[in-house]
Amino acid sequence: MLRVSTKGEYGVRIMVDLARHYGGRPRSLTDISQTEMLPLAYLEQLVKLLREAEPPLVISTRGAHGGYRLSRRPDEISMGEVVRVLEGPISPMICATEGEMSQVCGFLDSCKTKYLWARVRDAVAQTLDTITLADLVAESARFPENQEQSSTQFISLSDVRPSISTGGSLKKQTESPSLPG
Repeated sequence: MLRVSTKGEYGVRIMVDLARHYGGRPRSLTDISQTEMLPLAYLEQLVKLLREAEPPLVISTRGAHGGYRLSRRPDEISMGEVVRVLEGPISPMICATEGEMSQVCGFLDSCKTKYLWARVRDAVAQTLDTITLADLVAESARFPENQEQSSTQFISLSDVRPSISTGGSLKKQTESPSLPG
């Protein structure tokens, strides 16, 4: 399974936060940490990667009103650029790594599945490269419950029961089960 690590997930969340506040004052990592409910110490490591990227994705401002902001407009930064800075080249398998392969599979010449992995790599890359930070901000604006002031609601797993009538999907049971009489 293809997975993005915590580094990639949190880094993307930093970038979306900065895009949501684009044009305003610089954002402190403390503000981002509180808004996104992410550990401050980890954000410091991630923002360093984003700042040192070539070209940089974020710029920093020192001082009392300092913080971080995007180096370019949100519509000029693709998610592919962000993910590659944080995760490295897109590589579903070693034989289907973007750019130069540092490790080569011994079966590369006779591989019957390398076409599949190259297509997966290209589909993921194309998707990431065509979605911008501006797209994510616009999409999140469609769902105001996802904004900063949203309240999180939890349901207990003990309240979740399989429902046979809906094809096995899970539903919250709202009334106590009746006991046989």
